[in-house]
Amino acid sequence: MSLTKRHALVAGAAAVLLAAGTATVITGTGQGSASGAKTAHLASSTCTGPAGAAYVALAGFQAFDAIDTDNCTFIQDYNVGDPQVPGNPGDFNFVSSDQGVALHGNTLYFADTGSNTVSVIDASTLDPKNFNPAETDIHVGFNPEDLAVSPDGTQLWVTDTGPQTGSSSLTDIDVISTATDKVTATLPMPSAPDQVTFSPSGATAYVTTAAGLWIFNTATDHVAGVITGLGDPHGIAVSPDGSTVYVTSTANNVVEVISAATHQVTGTIPVGQLPWGVALSAKGGTLYVADPDSNQISVISTKTDTVTSTISLAGGPDVLALTPDGSQLWVCGLTSGILTVLNTSHDSVVGTVNLGGGGANSGDGLDATGIVMTTTPTPGGS
Repeated sequence: MSLTKRHALVAGAAAVLLAAGTATVITGTGQGSASGAKTAHLASSTCTGPAGAAYVALAGFQAFDAIDTDNCTFIQDYNVGDPQVPGNPGDFNFVSSDQGVALHGNTLYFADTGSNTVSVIDASTLDPKNFNPAETDIHVGFNPEDLAVSPDGTQLWVTDTGPQTGSSSLTDIDVISTATDKVTATLPMPSAPDQVTFSPSGATAYVTTAAGLWIFNTATDHVAGVITGLGDPHGIAVSPDGSTVYVTSTANNVVEVISAATHQVTGTIPVGQLPWGVALSAKGGTLYVADPDSNQISVISTKTDTVTSTISLAGGPDVLALTPDGSQLWVCGLTSGILTVLNTSHDSVVGTVNLGGGGANSGDGLDATGIVMTTTPTPGGS
């Protein structure tokens, strides 16, 4: 498949599809919530937001989207993680599937499942006229799925889920020095690691697995604790003060509230079915949880650990990210090629973006797996 033909699949004018006709229902649930339901309509006829950029990993297209958050405009779809065919500078071997994305400063990191690499791209050098940006590829373990950068930007932790068949000894975590783009440590895991995140200080790394939550001391790379019985956990968020860890239990349809000091579960918050991705507000007061099997987002007050409202959203919402100022929640779904933008002050849809950048169905099958947000506009944006 040539690069020219591949690009033609997403070529065309930038498309911003407004959410007229796709009403969002906000329902009161949990203690202290309003009763009844109301239908939320578009707050305005155009999508506007804070200056900056969103980068969306598209596992189904071995690529990522760059979107201008100021006006929700699709800028370009960029190739990532696919090696050039030897002897043919115009052709690429599309073997990758970027499952995870992380951002620190202007540097983008992608977990390239299929090619067993991590791709490093300088977002400041992106050129909308060239959808094949320069990248550095770091060889890691089998099937990397997620990654996270330490708060100081010095370490990149990558979860390697291992081959689909074979020994569990091939499941591990790679620790990468961002200064050298080299793997400095490989930490074996007894079961496939899933999501990874850091405490605000960077002293602790949290990793979900089907067997529980693994807690690491990042100074020594040693296990500091393991919490089992969490019901196949997936998403993780840590409070701004580092005292509380929130983990989605996909099997039990709850969010587990965990004390970082004692490594004990202190409470559970019932949510929708198959709770997956999470996003925590900068001050830690509100936790958003994607419940794809319920086609909803649960909005949680962390002060009371209760769901204060639910936002109904078609397409199996599973990937969430907040703009740095917290004014908007950006949502992608399992079966939707549309990214939905919500205003967090009233939980209503203010716009949508077609992930394909073209016609009504151009985003179908792209399978968004991660979103990162920045205040730095993407090249070609406003």
